[in-house]
Amino acid sequence: MRWWLFVLAACGKNPVMPDAPTGLCSDTRPLAPTFTNVQLLFSAICTTCHTDQVELDLAAGKSYGSLVGKPAVNYATPPTMDACGGTLVTPGHPETSYLYIKISSDTPCAGTRMPLTDIGTTSPLMPCEQAAIHDWIAAGAPND
Repeated sequence: MRWWLFVLAACGKNPVMPDAPTGLCSDTRPLAPTFTNVQLLFSAICTTCHTDQVELDLAAGKSYGSLVGKPAVNYATPPTMDACGGTLVTPGHPETSYLYIKISSDTPCAGTRMPLTDIGTTSPLMPCEQAAIHDWIAAGAPND
């Protein structure tokens, strides 16, 4: 056991353990819905695949411009409009933003739920991570 657990135990408090793979949030410790925090999620989870080597680059400094107000496309070669159309991030409307649909729906209108693991199976974001993205879009998707 680590020393800080003893300190917390001595104070009569239990440590809040994150329930998210990134450790950035938990059900009792939500992640503020800012683009800075959304980018932390992208960097921790999404940029393994979504880099400058693919059509949708979610790297810091590029992701905002790649997402907000941009059409959802099928990232095949050559890229075509996604079968369900739409916009990746529609400020103020997470329910119609393709990014949010892809991370929150088990059956998005095209493809599979994101993110995927390195073996191609889905690994859903934790509820607190999904909520941060939802609430950031709902707030108008500001670029803080």
